[in-house]
Amino acid sequence: MKYRIGWSIGMICFLLSAARAQQPWQNPAVQTENTLAPHASFIPAASEADAISRKASPNVLSLDGMWRFHLSPNPAQRPDNFFSDAFDVKNWKEIKVPAHWQTEGFDRFIFTDVEYPIPVNPPFPPENDNPVGSYRRSFQVPDNWNGKRIVLRLGAVNSFFYCWINGKYVGLSKDSKTAAEFDVTKFLRKGENTIAVQVFRFSDATYLEGQDMWKLSGIERSVELIARPQAGVQDFFVKSLLDSTYQNGIFQLDVTMNAPAPGGRLEVKLLDADGKPVFRQQQPLQQQTRYHFETGLRHVKSWNAEHPHLYTLLITQFDKNGRTVESIAQKTGFRTVEIRGGLLLVNGVAVKIKGVNRHEHDMHTGKVITVQSMVNDIRLMKQYNVNAVRSSHYPNSPDWYRLCDEYGLYVVDEANIECDGMYFHPSKTLSDKPEWKEAYLHRTRRMFEANKNHASIITWSLGNESGFGENFIATYQYLKSKDDTRPVQYESAERNAYTDIICPMYKSTATMLEYVRRWRDRPYIQCEYAHMMGNGGGNLQDYWDLIYKHAQLQGGFIWDFSDQTFKTKDKQGRDIWAYGRDMGNVGATSDTSFCADGLFAADRTPHPQAFEFKKVIQPVTFAPVPMSANSIQLTNRLDFTDLGAFDFSWSVSRNGEKIAEGKWGPVDVAPRSTKTLSFPLPPMDGTSEYFLTVEARTREASPLVPAGHLAAWEQLPLAPKDFQAPKWNGRSATYTENEQTIRFSGKDFEIAFDKKSGWLNQYVLRGEEMLLSPLEPHFWRAATDNDIGNSQQMRCAVWKDVLQSAQLTFIRVDKNAAGETIVSAEHRLPAVDAVYQSQYRVMDDGAVQVNVEMKAGKSFQPELPRFGMRVLLKGKFDNVSWFGRGPFDNYEDRKTAAAVGLYRMKADSLFHPYARAQESGYRTDVRKISLTDAQGHGLAAYGLPLICTGVLHFDMNRLEFDRHAPENVHGGSMTNDDMVWWNIDYKQSGVGGDNSWGATPHAEYMLPYRDYQYSFILRPAAP
Repeated sequence: MKYRIGWSIGMICFLLSAARAQQPWQNPAVQTENTLAPHASFIPAASEADAISRKASPNVLSLDGMWRFHLSPNPAQRPDNFFSDAFDVKNWKEIKVPAHWQTEGFDRFIFTDVEYPIPVNPPFPPENDNPVGSYRRSFQVPDNWNGKRIVLRLGAVNSFFYCWINGKYVGLSKDSKTAAEFDVTKFLRKGENTIAVQVFRFSDATYLEGQDMWKLSGIERSVELIARPQAGVQDFFVKSLLDSTYQNGIFQLDVTMNAPAPGGRLEVKLLDADGKPVFRQQQPLQQQTRYHFETGLRHVKSWNAEHPHLYTLLITQFDKNGRTVESIAQKTGFRTVEIRGGLLLVNGVAVKIKGVNRHEHDMHTGKVITVQSMVNDIRLMKQYNVNAVRSSHYPNSPDWYRLCDEYGLYVVDEANIECDGMYFHPSKTLSDKPEWKEAYLHRTRRMFEANKNHASIITWSLGNESGFGENFIATYQYLKSKDDTRPVQYESAERNAYTDIICPMYKSTATMLEYVRRWRDRPYIQCEYAHMMGNGGGNLQDYWDLIYKHAQLQGGFIWDFSDQTFKTKDKQGRDIWAYGRDMGNVGATSDTSFCADGLFAADRTPHPQAFEFKKVIQPVTFAPVPMSANSIQLTNRLDFTDLGAFDFSWSVSRNGEKIAEGKWGPVDVAPRSTKTLSFPLPPMDGTSEYFLTVEARTREASPLVPAGHLAAWEQLPLAPKDFQAPKWNGRSATYTENEQTIRFSGKDFEIAFDKKSGWLNQYVLRGEEMLLSPLEPHFWRAATDNDIGNSQQMRCAVWKDVLQSAQLTFIRVDKNAAGETIVSAEHRLPAVDAVYQSQYRVMDDGAVQVNVEMKAGKSFQPELPRFGMRVLLKGKFDNVSWFGRGPFDNYEDRKTAAAVGLYRMKADSLFHPYARAQESGYRTDVRKISLTDAQGHGLAAYGLPLICTGVLHFDMNRLEFDRHAPENVHGGSMTNDDMVWWNIDYKQSGVGGDNSWGATPHAEYMLPYRDYQYSFILRPAAP
């Protein structure tokens, strides 16, 4: 009896579990119901002319706009029968479509990087915390659609939905980044119709959509009704290739009809850029549904990212009376992509991929984006020398691929598959689970079928960060069976047979070097590298030095193109970039700024690292010619463009001031070739610092890049001469000394040293005290996001408050060998087992030469975040001018794009407002810098020969990161204090950027614990 009871209870549990598993939103075996087979993305037009012009089609009815909307907390409480005509929704709220319901004021925002936004229990989403959005609206079918087949297209719905028309069940679908289509002809009626869509925030699909992005919900792309003929073009696949000479075209086209259409005919045209036909062929429509067209074309204009020549394919269906049924236009480009000899070749050339990853993101509407915003993104990419984009990590809007075709970008198109969150589950991945195979194939099929006709797509990607298993073998084999014109890649396949490109992520330069120690069978292109979180972007020059040096290192894709933040206001009404918990109650791992890791802010204003990336991948590089003072060598880094497309100019500066300039005539340099140019060298004295600056600007405008656009530049020193600080007058200032103070005085100045602390603590000019704090050693910096990721805050914490335990050994006035008065001080720094020695030479014009040295002990200590000094000035001294690198933030490992020059700006403008407030306001290789008031009076510092300097118009301690703080701290909230924080440094550690979760800056850009010394001059600044 006990056995039977036990068996019964077990059976009941099993049956309940089985019943539970049958729900479509919990079942990976159910991906769609009643959807049409995936096919090429296109909108048919009423005529060829309309198809070519992309005129709004009378056969398309948009259902975008305002819908009635109700949000339920979970599936059990979703409204029953709301899709019925009898159900009254007039008291429901309204919502825009397309839109996320979160951006419209419903439900909470969630951002996660690795972890799922739900408890991990695949395939089940949570039962209680799974909001369901119910949508409804009415519409009328145009009268002239009578007799046509009506297709409902939902562009993207996140993450699972049911659909009804006029109360009748239509179907369901998953995959939130590809379109779902239904034949709804039989459900429609004359007059008013209703459509109802019920969207689940979480479903089994959530386990395959674990990308590092905002987990937002709703109808994300447009909803349309499309009127089609009963028998019409269902699908087509165009292959526009080049022959082995890469000069002649091979055109192949397969067209599939949804049903036989005997008696009519199918006409195919291929038009060149001027609209002239280069190919035309007709075939009668008979009982079969598949038709093939093929031809060869001599001397075609090939497509590549530099010259995206396109032809227009027209597929027109005529009825038996010769009338146009519908016409389809598709841009196509002749190009060949292949892996041969261990290289990725485009049209026979081993291109360098200067790529970015890009999420679809708008600072107000999330993943609901416009065509204009896409054009703006491509404009930025073209102007910042980017030639490739990875659709991370899902198929994008169909318009994106059309625009990449048109403007020229190489695209890696990626299936909407990421189950990285499974790492925290015993299963580790879903990629080896047979019950998920159909879900993997479903997403891969939809991606391929929709986007297969785009010339810009040169590679398919199986997904992202999902481990490896049989499911990816299946999707790889599927793509290879369907498309012989493109390679297939997948990062987690590593070096096995199921990736045609070795495409790791966040590998170091050392790992890259290991790969090219011998020739391999596949190229090496990092699918993600150089994580741009916060103040990062270091080491880019190092990466690209290697990439240009080694043929099989063919580039990579920066993470990320833009921040995924939202523009909002802080409590004081200031603009900030919201992240994590700023947007409400988010997941446990979401209260960091991992959504802010782009080259550009969410409004597409550049971060400093964007300029660095543009510079290191620029299309022309310049180098000095050995043994020649007035020659430079140009290298054309482009793959298909002669340098005749640019105008070249040069200028020479002396101590930052331009003294000569000129232009070269046309410079014709073939792709990947070099040329030497000469210029007239102006007279140079032996006491000044001279630089040559060379620029390459676009000669003619292209669609997104204006004429005169600065595409490349370089600055080269003309003479190995350091900048010379002003000469001393040779006289020491007079001084007095008592028990508390050593005081120097002269005309209009007083400088004093505190004998108790041992630091310079007064600097009076014209009767006004300049300082709010002593000039003290400073070893700390506010943590960057990368610092937090590699635990620098904890590892180097000993350097933060070194002076609290500093012990003054002595301070005294000495005479040096030249008889000059010197103030010498020595401090023991027991916290770091070091001795700090400082010398000050005060002259009678108020100048002070500062020489400092730190002698390291024998104990182990962590690296120094910085070695320098810090002083606080009154807030009125907020006009900053400097001769050094600028104008934007630069650091030891991110200064290639920062030219040496004369710059001037307000103190608060030196700080860059990253989403999370952090270290900023820094400039390297500074010869001189002055901080002055409105009348031009203040203090100046001169490097002997160089210093680095940081300027903030507020207390740096406000930037400190506290993971337990009740609120996020934003760069946009950093208002001015009545002071200026001024660092005068030897150096600061680099910012790093290999990744943001453990990688430190490269060793050559760090400050290991050892002896340091440097010198600078402080002196009065005057108008």
